Amino acid sequence: MTAKPPATVHDEYWHVHTDTEQYDAFHYTALLYLNTYQTHFKGGRFMFDTPNFNHTVHPRAGRVSVFTSGTENPHHVERVEEGVRYAITIPFTCNPDYAISDPEY
Repeated sequence: MTAKPPATVHDEYWHVHTDTEQYDAFHYTALLYLNTYQTHFKGGRFMFDTPNFNHTVHPRAGRVSVFTSGTENPHHVERVEEGVRYAITIPFTCNPDYAISDPEY
């Protein structure tokens, strides 16, 4: 994520959403942060927006965050103000229609 203007509405990561709104096959979401808040970029903190409980995750290289992807975990990411924020999103599903078969050796 960068401070550049978004190219599409899907690039507007700062709006509150749930992952199942965009990707119905997501049941769990994991984020692996590849760089560090305030060291490599400004802004870009991950924020849960649940009623009566707000929690902020400060990205740090190597930190992993895992959460259920449904309406119980609305969230957003602050707009990146400076630098580039790198993270890998890893989706998990319980739907066998989206299963990936194990490789054959």
